[in-house]
Amino acid sequence: MSVTDHPQQQQERLLEDAMDWLMRLNEAPTDTTLIAAWEDWLEASEAHAGAWARICRTWAALGDMPTAAPEPVLPVIGAVPSRAASVHGRRFSRRGLGLAAATFMSAALVAVFVAPTVQTRLEADFRTGAGETQIVTLADGSEVTLAPETALAEDFDGGARHVRLLSGEAFFEVERDTARPFIVAAPDASVRVLGTAFSVRDTGHGTRVELAHGTIALTPEAAEAGTELTLQPGDVVTVERADGKTERSQVNPTDIALWRTGQLAVTDQPLGDVVALIQRQHSGWIVMPESDIAALRVTGLYDLSDPDKALMALVAPFGLQVRKASPYLRIISSR
Repeated sequence: MSVTDHPQQQQERLLEDAMDWLMRLNEAPTDTTLIAAWEDWLEASEAHAGAWARICRTWAALGDMPTAAPEPVLPVIGAVPSRAASVHGRRFSRRGLGLAAATFMSAALVAVFVAPTVQTRLEADFRTGAGETQIVTLADGSEVTLAPETALAEDFDGGARHVRLLSGEAFFEVERDTARPFIVAAPDASVRVLGTAFSVRDTGHGTRVELAHGTIALTPEAAEAGTELTLQPGDVVTVERADGKTERSQVNPTDIALWRTGQLAVTDQPLGDVVALIQRQHSGWIVMPESDIAALRVTGLYDLSDPDKALMALVAPFGLQVRKASPYLRIISSR
């Protein structure tokens, strides 16, 4: 048996193909020609449908899509009924069920990825795409630098200065106004300031706040009324979304929001979180099928001008590999 015929490598190629289809469908969910080609690929073999279902289950395990099974008696768009179907009621072959499940999961996947994006766009006053940063000046003169893949809503009125971080990360340089505190609301915490510079990031599993200079008060969303954490320059506080747990650490204040200059400085952060930061700069999708890899701790300085080189520099100390499965997909693995 040749190397290319090895079952493990065949399975990996099928998973890469499935992920490639996922990315293409996510980019053009209403392209009927693309959908027809995808259905043809699914119907070609049970192995294709199995690889597609496995990719969908992976996303479900990561918390990015709901897990649900289709009812066998319901018609599914794109699924072909078994030839063994009786006139008294539908019956599905194993292949038909696999295709139905895969089609259902695809619909759920599109709903999970596309719907939140549309909602965020409707709410956002400012937003950036992959690899894009933007500096905006708010009504009070405060300056905000948006990281790639970031959405921000401005809620100013006569007596308050409120903004909402809808997704991504932003660095704030706030004009001092003792009569009107500046408040940033993130998914898991809010930050109240008078005049300072700090960064707020939605990590996907929590909120991370880093203070460059000045003083801020942070209130976790799940905290009791009146509970505030005071931060000094260099302080970092993370608030976990699942249980509201807070963790405090320190970084060099000069390393905060270095992405504004095309660099990324991290100190003892999970590999998965750092990959997510590089993902903001990348036009493709980056996945780590082995869940234990994401928990590895990372410290380093990386050049974001070439995201692929940054990825390789990030994983090299752990003996990991970055494989280019397609123009749309990078896979980080231990083999």
